[in-house]
Amino acid sequence: MIWFWQSWLAAMVFVFPIPHTIALRNLLLFIGIIVLVWNHRHAFPKVVPWLKPAAWWLVALTAWIVFHSVAVASAPTFALDQFRANWLNPLLIGAVGAWAATQLPRGRAAQAVVVALAAHMIWLLGWQFHLWLGQSGWPFKATPFGAYDYQGTLNCFLLTLVAADRVAWVLEKYSPLALGRIAGSLVLLLSLASDLALQSRNSTAISVATLLAAGIVLLAAHKQYWRNAVVVIGIVAMLAAGSLSFDKRWAGLREGAVVGWTSTSLYWMTSDASLRPVTSSGAPLEESVYSRAAWLHQAIDLIAEHPLGLGFGHDAFGRGVALKYGHPGLGSSHSGWADFALGTGLVGLALLLATTGAALRCGWRRFRDERDGTALLLAFLVGGYVLRCLLDGHLSGWRLGLFAFLCGVLIAAMKPTEKPA
Repeated sequence: MIWFWQSWLAAMVFVFPIPHTIALRNLLLFIGIIVLVWNHRHAFPKVVPWLKPAAWWLVALTAWIVFHSVAVASAPTFALDQFRANWLNPLLIGAVGAWAATQLPRGRAAQAVVVALAAHMIWLLGWQFHLWLGQSGWPFKATPFGAYDYQGTLNCFLLTLVAADRVAWVLEKYSPLALGRIAGSLVLLLSLASDLALQSRNSTAISVATLLAAGIVLLAAHKQYWRNAVVVIGIVAMLAAGSLSFDKRWAGLREGAVVGWTSTSLYWMTSDASLRPVTSSGAPLEESVYSRAAWLHQAIDLIAEHPLGLGFGHDAFGRGVALKYGHPGLGSSHSGWADFALGTGLVGLALLLATTGAALRCGWRRFRDERDGTALLLAFLVGGYVLRCLLDGHLSGWRLGLFAFLCGVLIAAMKPTEKPA
């Protein structure tokens, strides 16, 4: 059944982000669960002992969301429905992914999901190449489906996994993704090329952070790897330079952020052109960064006014704006951290960050002490995703579901704890 489970895991990851494929995704899940139940004699996934601190923090966070939804939220029924859709469902999807991964030898499951993510990036670059044949310049940002930041999330997942894999290859001469030296390097180059083609500033920021983390791990492991760290820093510099060269929006970043943070205009809420603020230099307003800065400022003010939260849900910012200004229709603040704090209160945000910190610490210590490369993959994946959620409202929907699925697969692929002889 190895071929079946590898194909099933790859199909799940490939289909998961494609719009209008919920029925197909559910069918794949149903087939996987039926086969798993049929083969119930196989082991159920278990939380490895060294990861239990992070698991307990996750249990505490989940319990807080339930308690908050019942006892604190202004609309308990709505909050509980959001909990079911955007928290419980991803946890169950992650559990199914872990259960399926236990049916495969170590490395095969993680390899299957990375191949699926890489297939999306090949599709992306092939799509842009096809468009380029009919026009004069390279069609940056063009995608076969979704917006460029939508595809950027997929590439961030891919880069965090393959960057950690390359670190394990340098330090331990083995690939947790079972890619080897050449294939792993090619996938890394594919991800970097995709980042350049997408020109998503937030995705590039996470790519830079991921590569810097890889360099730090190499230096922390042993000083003799300083040459590898220099190579990583060189890649970071080239990635940043490419983004600065091709994405002209960087020029208005600072001024747009200042205007968004300081202006009293309600343009961020109404989109009324007559209310559009002007920049001090007279240059056109970079509206993307302006809106994000204004939304974040408003979100912080709302958190100060409602420190216990309004009720779980990714649209907590929109509900807060409607409550304060009487203007409905907005959703996320485009910062998952701010949305989570507005939804579940400062306690909820603290528990989310504690869960993340515990997962990072457990993954790093496991890699450092036991040389378990899959643990390093998990730490990079968790860190990259949660950091991306600081910049975008990605703590819900298919993004959270796919993240949970990937985490489940990696947890099942961990090395078993060695028992003393």
